[in-house]
Amino acid sequence: WRPMSKNFLDRLFLVIFGTILMGLGIEMIVVANQGFDSVSTLILGLMQHTAIPFGRWSQLISFLFLLMTFLYNRRILGIGSLINTFLVGETINRTANIFQSIDFFKNSMGSSVLGFCVMALGTAIYLSGGLGSGPLEGMMFCVCDCLQVSLQKGRIILDFIIVVSGILLGSTFGVGTAFAIFLLGPMIQFCLSLLKRVAVSSTTFRSKKQLSK
Repeated sequence: WRPMSKNFLDRLFLVIFGTILMGLGIEMIVVANQGFDSVSTLILGLMQHTAIPFGRWSQLISFLFLLMTFLYNRRILGIGSLINTFLVGETINRTANIFQSIDFFKNSMGSSVLGFCVMALGTAIYLSGGLGSGPLEGMMFCVCDCLQVSLQKGRIILDFIIVVSGILLGSTFGVGTAFAIFLLGPMIQFCLSLLKRVAVSSTTFRSKKQLSK
């Protein structure tokens, strides 16, 4: 038996923290009711036909995406993929009543934009942990590989397909939905670049501090 490395624990923290932020952002978007991210649009459509709650549907769809990614390219998955699959849904389940009881988050465009920002940042933090792609991100990588397109274009195509499926099932389309399709991918890319710059600056600062001793 060997203890887990500090590096692994740091990465695990990033995965867990980023996943929780994703769940919080998604719930903000749903309560804001200005149009939803792609998976939420699909879930709200499915809920028109079943009694399964939102958070449970989130877990089921994540598991399905995970399975499809596993069959296509299992190498991009890891322990973080499983954490993301279950923890996003649990975060939504446990915080839904809290957000729904706060007037600021209800039917608010500002809350919707904030939710998308939190979701994008959470996704970037999660991916920076490097312990496996999340279910939706794994599907995005598969789409990019199949169609030979960039990550941003792959995310737009995937989100568009999921949103159309949700609308056909009875979900609604709003400003936030268009925001999710066309801007969420670039926002995640921006947050990843920002986190990378912060990490490089932090490493450089520590190196200079050690040299000065």
